[in-house]
Amino acid sequence: MALSDFNPLSPETLECPYPFYEALHEEAPVYLVPGVGMAIVSKFALIQEVVHDTATYSSAMPTGPMNLVAPVDEDPDVKALREQVARRQTPTLLSADPPHHSRYRSIVNKAFAARRVAGMESYVREIVTAAIDDFIDDGKFDMVEQFADRLPMAVIADQIGVPRDQLTDFKRRSDVAIGGIETRIPPEKAKEAAKAGRELEEYFIARAEDRRRDPKDDMLTVLATALLETDEGPRPLNDPEILSILGQFQVAGKETTAHELGSAMRLLVEHPDQMAKLKEDPSLIPNFVEEALRMESPVRGLFRTTTREVELGGVTLPKGTTIMLSFAAANRDNDEFPDAGTFDVCRENAKSQLAFSAGPHYCVAAALARLELRVAFEELLSRLTNIRMDPAYPAPTHEPSYILRGLNELHLLFDKA
Repeated sequence: MALSDFNPLSPETLECPYPFYEALHEEAPVYLVPGVGMAIVSKFALIQEVVHDTATYSSAMPTGPMNLVAPVDEDPDVKALREQVARRQTPTLLSADPPHHSRYRSIVNKAFAARRVAGMESYVREIVTAAIDDFIDDGKFDMVEQFADRLPMAVIADQIGVPRDQLTDFKRRSDVAIGGIETRIPPEKAKEAAKAGRELEEYFIARAEDRRRDPKDDMLTVLATALLETDEGPRPLNDPEILSILGQFQVAGKETTAHELGSAMRLLVEHPDQMAKLKEDPSLIPNFVEEALRMESPVRGLFRTTTREVELGGVTLPKGTTIMLSFAAANRDNDEFPDAGTFDVCRENAKSQLAFSAGPHYCVAAALARLELRVAFEELLSRLTNIRMDPAYPAPTHEPSYILRGLNELHLLFDKA
């Protein structure tokens, strides 16, 4: 199909975007989408160029042009709630450029230091083991609901001070609030999402105050007690800054890891020869994680805005142009990954994948995500065998998001190993 045959936002393209990515690579690596007012960058080398030039390509609009899918007439109550949230928002990590971004990054790096993340392995394994214990005698499970959603949520809850007995309620609010990250949700759910977001903010502010009085070994304590370097001298993070960082961590730490767990398992089920390699040699699991991230990137792409007129890939982009960096497309670039459409757990350069972006905005929680994914599949593949699709359910489909990519459900059958 020709590039002109695709609508980037259509349900069909969102469900199966790979022919669209191939057309982008062949016809227009920098594609000015007709009638949308943005450019899609799809080649690996071009994205590397953009993410390392923060002076030219600003992160001031990280979630993209929301009006792409926004309803024309918005409920007044929803609009008021959104405006309240907007007034409290402050640019920190994803939505800030260096050197402003670097000041916040230095604080959050402490929460995700390599030694600290490595020390979390035993408790991550406990969460994984407990989740498997709950369905191991059933011979079947929904990988998404019973496992993928559960693991990163439990890890995040511990890191931001949510007691285990409040985890169910926290997950409910979090799922609803994150559902409003894009405006491609039904209008009747927009108010619910905005309300849940406000409730979470109030909860986080209260927990941050608790940590100032009674510090713990968790991410929230790092944020609540940190000093931010400013031109006027160091100062504590204020509530909007803490909320901004926690909100990003919710998406980056919960949604993306949960999505990748489901996508990675589906890849293995659809490629039993590759699953057999992992069972025969579990030392391949870390590289499998990288290859799964490449093949099914949980973040389709993020956005930049040009600060000046610039030529990129032979295309002139005026100042103020919105650019979508399609990490998912770049991860299927044959120039970087030969035979990119083939899933190969032994691929030598799999770790070059851009699922975590690159440059100054490289995902701060990448080490934690890799840890969760590795431990999850070490345990799953050691305790389950003959993992296969459950024919009682239709083929799994993806959530209709233009930023995130993840399965709605993945029903599987298995035998005990």
